[in-house]
Amino acid sequence: MSAGGVFSETLQSITTTKLTELSKRRNNFETKKKATKSALSHESDQRKKLRLLLDGVQDGFGIKSSISKKRPHIITPTHPRLGILINNVERFLAQAEYDPSISLKALHSWEHSLMQQMNIQSSKYQYATLYGELVTEWLSKERESEADNVSETSEGFQQIKEESEARKQGRSQWEKLVFEPCDTDQVAITAYLRSLFGNDGENAQAIKALSDLRDLVEGFEVSLSNPGQFNEAVLTWTINGLLASGLLSEEKRAALKDFLASPVILNEVADVLNMRMAAIDTWEWDMDVAVEQRRHINGTHHMFIDEDLLQALFLQYIGVKWSVFLKKAFRTFLVSPGAWSPLRKPVADKTRREYFLGSLDEQPSVQSTRQVIYNYIYFMSQLPNSEQEDYANEDGEEEVQYVPQPTGFNPANSLNVQMMQMQQQHAYQQSLMQLNQAPERDRKMMIAQQQPQGRTKQTAGMGRGGAMRHRKIIPEFGFQTDYADDKSELPENPPKTQMEIKQFLLHLLSTEILTNTRFHGEFTCTRSEFDSWSPSLPHSTIFCVLSFFGLSKRWLGFFLKFLEAPLKFVEDGPDSEVRTRKRGVPGAHALSSVCGEVILFCLDYAVNQKTDGAVLYRMHDDFWLWSPSHQTVAKGWEAIVAFSEIMGVTLDKGKTGTVRITQDGIASKTLAPIDPILPEGEIRWGFLKLDPITGEFTIDQPLVSRHVEELSSQLRDKKSIFSWIQAWNTYAGRFFSSNFGKPAHCFGRDHVDAMLSSFKQIQQQIFSDTNVVEYLKSNLRERFAIDDVPDGYFYFPAGLGGLELHNPFVGLLQIRGSITADPGRTIDDFLVAEKENYERLKRNWIEKGDRRNVDPSTGRNYNEEMPKEFMSFEEFTKHREDFWNDGDEGALRDLYARLLEQPDKETVQLDDGDNTLLNGVTGSVEGMDNGYLKWIVKLYGEEMKERFGGLSVVDKGLLPIGMVNLFRSGKVKWQG
Repeated sequence: MSAGGVFSETLQSITTTKLTELSKRRNNFETKKKATKSALSHESDQRKKLRLLLDGVQDGFGIKSSISKKRPHIITPTHPRLGILINNVERFLAQAEYDPSISLKALHSWEHSLMQQMNIQSSKYQYATLYGELVTEWLSKERESEADNVSETSEGFQQIKEESEARKQGRSQWEKLVFEPCDTDQVAITAYLRSLFGNDGENAQAIKALSDLRDLVEGFEVSLSNPGQFNEAVLTWTINGLLASGLLSEEKRAALKDFLASPVILNEVADVLNMRMAAIDTWEWDMDVAVEQRRHINGTHHMFIDEDLLQALFLQYIGVKWSVFLKKAFRTFLVSPGAWSPLRKPVADKTRREYFLGSLDEQPSVQSTRQVIYNYIYFMSQLPNSEQEDYANEDGEEEVQYVPQPTGFNPANSLNVQMMQMQQQHAYQQSLMQLNQAPERDRKMMIAQQQPQGRTKQTAGMGRGGAMRHRKIIPEFGFQTDYADDKSELPENPPKTQMEIKQFLLHLLSTEILTNTRFHGEFTCTRSEFDSWSPSLPHSTIFCVLSFFGLSKRWLGFFLKFLEAPLKFVEDGPDSEVRTRKRGVPGAHALSSVCGEVILFCLDYAVNQKTDGAVLYRMHDDFWLWSPSHQTVAKGWEAIVAFSEIMGVTLDKGKTGTVRITQDGIASKTLAPIDPILPEGEIRWGFLKLDPITGEFTIDQPLVSRHVEELSSQLRDKKSIFSWIQAWNTYAGRFFSSNFGKPAHCFGRDHVDAMLSSFKQIQQQIFSDTNVVEYLKSNLRERFAIDDVPDGYFYFPAGLGGLELHNPFVGLLQIRGSITADPGRTIDDFLVAEKENYERLKRNWIEKGDRRNVDPSTGRNYNEEMPKEFMSFEEFTKHREDFWNDGDEGALRDLYARLLEQPDKETVQLDDGDNTLLNGVTGSVEGMDNGYLKWIVKLYGEEMKERFGGLSVVDKGLLPIGMVNLFRSGKVKWQG
């Protein structure tokens, strides 16, 4: 985070001015306080001492008693409680002059209360001064050159050397990719796409959906030719989206915020951009585009282009418009009749089931919920739903980059892994041999357990899972969707940011493992990610795919010019070489997302068609494929490999892996055989790795330990208290918390306990025999000669004058009691209840006798040839995931949804006094979780009230707390 520029200078000037005024006030108050205490020490009469103290307090605070001044009762608004106390003591002291029953104990108590108010004011002045000094330290340290911040220790020098090498290597690899063209076979790509989208004549429905998609593209291009595209409202959402993108420097972000505050500037900018839009055919990069290398919290280095603001706004607008349009257009394709193979297949024997169970509803069911989750959350999730959508991850919410460590290599462990893999392959071959040698009837049963159900073609006019009435036509461009009424099946608070979507995927995967291993006996999952997707994407592939979907030569030319930017590295100086990009797309650009997502849409569809309806859960270039059918996953992987080869992209082997979890394997603690076509490797996300036997996520403690070492290095680089706390909150709080995985009922209580233990270990590893609060107390003592700092000062919100150190234990302890202790047990309980429910339904059916041929709810008459015996239990459970009221009134669907939920927070209880204090400061603590705040207040509030007379450490107006908080909200600048 840059502390330079006008903002920091203004903040420093305001802080210095207020510190000067604060010093005057503090000295004046302390002088009067000292004089009062001196006078008290020479007076033995308790009533006279109380009178001296009353006068001293009024003089020090500038408060006049309504009794002594013989005027109406006035309470100064600056110190209302003190004013009340003074007025009351005045009256009680007058009573003591005459009433001998007023005891010395009462007089001593009043003296203590008044002196406590003076001590509280001293503390407020002391900590206001400290706050100002912390701001000054922070601003001055941030302005120091990077060389001045270099650690002189050999350890620090080695760290910088390693970071420098990583940075240099990252740039070298990036340059090799983007400045060397990769020409893919466009004829082969076109043939692949034509075959995929039905142009071989096998899928007329897909051909029609593709034709409709191209018509939508043509209409959208026409709309972009309309004059006056830019105005004040459009620029507002364009600027907000650009601010959320993370593309711009702090200085340019500040400039854009100034734009938002000035309608005059916005109108002038709109005029210029409208002229550019009208001349889109001749658009070019105005000048060389600067390239900046930035280090992310996870240790990776990324390249960002730094174009001028007008260019950035222009490209952001076009990128967002294309993004929103394409997401709606692809959704229309998704729901086009027969084009997309649905996850939920028609149940052939539904009439038979209704004969036994009564009328059945297909939604909400487990299958319909799966489909809705995919439609609304994961389908084209990288593209926004509207122009105003600007959900951004918070600083620190980035996935850990796992790199296998060569150090500490254990040959024995490697041999064990190799042996297990050999055993897996041998077992898989044996199962194939058994299949081939089995009798015909048994072989069909074995195949049925592994293969998905055959596809049933849908007739025109029928959407997925419903009649024509479910389809909704959106007037603009003729978009249509048939799941407009399905949002009720989404979680109560569906994920929005990219990090939230990834966290929810882990919950979804864990829930699927729990249900599928118990219902189907097994579950297979493969995940992977493309290697260096953005910088390696071939321009010829982008051009070919965009052309296939109907983009005109006019817009193809614009995209090509956008991609072939003239780039120059900032760190090489003004005279460095300018080179034209020949491959890849620039990071954090909306137009880059368009290029990538259009291509990856083809991957989604390829997997869907190859597997006859399986879902590829994809978040940009990171994708997961799973199914209870092992062969379905193998088929999907074949589609992924074929796509990669034809499009000229490469899979990242380090992020690729497969697990196959079986009920038998869990019981015997053995690995299940895996088809050799599927990729080897672990399944990981963040600090979590999926146990290939149990199907449970565990925290990789050695990986955590390596990042703790990195955190220690980053903290050593922070030379001010504010920057240290900001780095701690971002790394130790947000980064670790995100990569441990957000707790959910499907993870169970063990996951929360593992997180608590990990956070404890983090502090022990960094601070050894102390803790984070004692470490900061020691630093304050050394730098500012302040001692006896209350613990609450570190955790209290910045809006109240505290340092807002985040405590990761509190949030976890709030949910530990409400989270499901053993999620597997809930599935087992359901299975027991399901068996009991089957027996009940069977008895009811038998008792109906001849009346069972008529459904009383619908009046339907069933064929007399229907069976005379109730369905078997195996048949009863066959479609448990397909219907809502399949004999259990939604119990399974509710359980499925429950497992996906995050637990409710259970915070501490407050008394009336605590609530009153909290209500008085609500305006100063916006943005902080209410339950977390209550916990902190209850834990540390008593000490803080005793020291500062309330929850506010610093009185409003003494220092620019609001400006400081705004400035501290910027991203942390990481060493390296």
